[in-house]
Amino acid sequence: MGYTDLHLHLDGSLSSEAVKFLAWMDEVAEIDLPYEDSDLWSLLSVGSVSASGYGNGIRNISEKRSLNEYLKKFDLPLSLLQTEENLSYAVMDIAKNLKKLDVDYAEIRFAPQLHTARGLTQLKAVEAVLEGYQRRLDFSGDDRDSLLTKKMMTYENMTGVDMGLDRRPEYPHIRFILCLMRGSAKDQRLYEMNMETVEVARHLMSEGNSLIAGLDLAGAEGLYPTDEYRDFFGLARKYHIPFTIHAGEAAGPESVWEALEMGATRIGHGIAAQEDEYLMQELAKRHTVIEMCPTSNLQTGAVQDMSKYPLRLFLLHDMKVTVNSDNMTVSDTNVVREFEFLKETTGISDEEKRILRRNAEEGHL
Repeated sequence: MGYTDLHLHLDGSLSSEAVKFLAWMDEVAEIDLPYEDSDLWSLLSVGSVSASGYGNGIRNISEKRSLNEYLKKFDLPLSLLQTEENLSYAVMDIAKNLKKLDVDYAEIRFAPQLHTARGLTQLKAVEAVLEGYQRRLDFSGDDRDSLLTKKMMTYENMTGVDMGLDRRPEYPHIRFILCLMRGSAKDQRLYEMNMETVEVARHLMSEGNSLIAGLDLAGAEGLYPTDEYRDFFGLARKYHIPFTIHAGEAAGPESVWEALEMGATRIGHGIAAQEDEYLMQELAKRHTVIEMCPTSNLQTGAVQDMSKYPLRLFLLHDMKVTVNSDNMTVSDTNVVREFEFLKETTGISDEEKRILRRNAEEGHL
């Protein structure tokens, strides 16, 4: 039985080798990356001081930051994810690395509006991501002549880096969650972009595209209350679009309550629920899936140390807890390492691990 990762951000999970390729491929961006791998990794990750890819870094879990500081690590990858080719390749990179981790199923989330800085529409950005997942580089048909394939061939010949062009990649089953973004309630442009994201999800799902799993709300929770986004998720309910909401990570239990009242079937992080006994009971009663991300929760300051991590408390309340990576690169982790980390720090048993993995398998949007 493979692993399931329900909470995984696209822009926070690019390998450093992929970032190098994307920077080379995107000439318009004109981004000069640091020469040393360790310097590049420090731009991408809060969890390592030296790395050349997943799992090779020195984890520095004790170095905690706020969520707002954590979010700054997305600046470089987002600057590179502004073209269809780069978005397609980003998904290919993540998919092949998930397969190496024995992940059978994952839901990758991203905010289409963050990929429109250079002319892409939200729909085009989503279609590029879907294209990247659906590609199979077997050099048959039109794919041999695609712009992305040609660039991969050129990069491989120039650098000697194996781009996997001579074999058909194996990917796990992946679906995608489209994120709305938090921001000022007075920002009319943001309001329109969030509404557009809802409509893009409706359009694709109404056409029977099963790769779109649903919607999410992400961003600076502590600055912009969950309650301000009722319009969007009211419309999502009208369209029968399922959704999860980041809540209880940088705000209190009231944020989780608001997400529940709006109709969220899953809660991203949900740490603050431990402060409200009745809320924990309600989450258990509704079978609401909790997407916990231990390393990330520690790095963003959602918890101060693992002795206070509420995973076991949630399990004792019969809540549907799952374990996820959040950001494989920013947090220098993956879903397998998260379970190892929990065993090291909290001593979870094999039976508890089995329950957590079963919850994730049953927790799809």
